[in-house]
Amino acid sequence: MKDGKENTRQREKRMEIKCENIEKIEKPKQEKKEVMTKIIIRRLPPSITKEELEEQLQPLPEVDYLEFFSNDSSMYPHVFARAYINFKIQEDIVLFRDRFDGYVFVDNGGQEYPAIVEFAPFQKIAKRSKKKDAKSILWLVAIAHHLDPLARKSH
Repeated sequence: MKDGKENTRQREKRMEIKCENIEKIEKPKQEKKEVMTKIIIRRLPPSITKEELEEQLQPLPEVDYLEFFSNDSSMYPHVFARAYINFKIQEDIVLFRDRFDGYVFVDNGGQEYPAIVEFAPFQKIAKRSKKKDAKSILWLVAIAHHLDPLARKSH
């Protein structure tokens, strides 16, 4: 605010150009009909382990993904565990939901926890790499040889 002048810069003029002769071409959107096969079991007892959950879910239909998350004490009073399951056959989801939605899990102290089964909001599955990165393995071997003088003498 020098010399009492504010915003002395000229404003830019905006102009709209309309083209009436150009037709708008719409590309047909491809509808992605993703089959929902991943579910989440919410409100599991905080003290339950993955092994105990798998035992209580038996017989479990054919699944290709089961991820268990134990309770997070920082989220008190909402300290429930949860599990994500991806079914290979979509029809198994209805049977599973009918069986376990509202199913009461009981923890070691006798506290009851009615579970909630619903579709997972994010349907993608985390991919696990079965191969280790070759570069990182070579790098670790090189470091080991560099740090271990006995290994250098043997080669």
